[in-house]
Amino acid sequence: MKNNIAKSLTPASIREIKRTNIFFSILMAVLAMFFLAIFQNPLKRILGMALKSGFYIFTISFTFLYILRYCATKYPDNILKFRLIRYLASFSFAFLLQIVIFPFFAYISDIPFTEYHTQLLLVFLSEAIIMGVLLLMMHDFAIVRHIKIQTELENSLLQLRTAQAENLLLKQQIHPHFLFNSLNTLKALIKRDPELSEHYLLHLADFLRVAVSQNNSQATTLAEELKLCENYMIMQKIRFGTALGWSLEIENQDMLQGFVPSFSIQPLLENGIKHNVFTKESPLQLIVTQQGDYITISNAINLRKAGELSIKSGLVNLAERYLLWSGEEIIIKDDGATFSVRFKIMRHENSNN
Repeated sequence: MKNNIAKSLTPASIREIKRTNIFFSILMAVLAMFFLAIFQNPLKRILGMALKSGFYIFTISFTFLYILRYCATKYPDNILKFRLIRYLASFSFAFLLQIVIFPFFAYISDIPFTEYHTQLLLVFLSEAIIMGVLLLMMHDFAIVRHIKIQTELENSLLQLRTAQAENLLLKQQIHPHFLFNSLNTLKALIKRDPELSEHYLLHLADFLRVAVSQNNSQATTLAEELKLCENYMIMQKIRFGTALGWSLEIENQDMLQGFVPSFSIQPLLENGIKHNVFTKESPLQLIVTQQGDYITISNAINLRKAGELSIKSGLVNLAERYLLWSGEEIIIKDDGATFSVRFKIMRHENSNN
């Protein structure tokens, strides 16, 4: 049991103990009837002693429960006193109850009885000890089982909260970097082309609106993520012109309602731009393709110097977020000419639950 005994007695464990008491009472009454019938006792004796067994077990089992609750309340932090008082009170009651009820059930069962003698008292004592030990073990088992269930539930909730916190931390690493780059681009555009900067600002505002609305969500629909990517790529096209292009190929429109992690495709497009060299003469083409249950983001490789480490850092971020959310892993391919990242579109928003 826990150090605080009173906290171990949950409503669920008490309900289970009560069900156990009723079941055990019925079981002992049936067993008593069965064994008495085997030895060819008169019907009146069979019914009387079976009733006595059922009544005895029912009474001591619920009294044991009362003693348990009383001791747990009285000695919540003293396990020694709790056990001593509980066991002493339980066994004493079980023995005394036998003495009290036996004359009545002997009378209705036509069992000759004049006075108590040593042999009969030893039988009562033995039965009190055996039944008491069985009942106490069953009660303790019910309590321990519910403590284990509660502990497992608490651990599961803790793991879930930890995973959610890790996911949020990983996702929040994206926004400051993007916003910093966007504001620098906007600053340069305002000086060079005010009208174009206004167009850029409208798409940036739309991008940030969607980003803020998804900030506390682990996942979003593929359609919403691609809308985010569209705003992002329009901003990048304003910045780089014909040196940059992108294409979107959707094989099945129904898959647009499937779910992907929030900010999963856009950072991959950003990585492709950030880590590759491209010009008007040698443009960079970013390709987003949906096939079956998968979405793939790919581009030709022409890495800038010292770009590999940053790519790996961004992919680790995405891989960890995707694994926390879905339980699946992303698929990364690099053949030296083309780099691609592929992951599954999930059917449900809370995919790993």
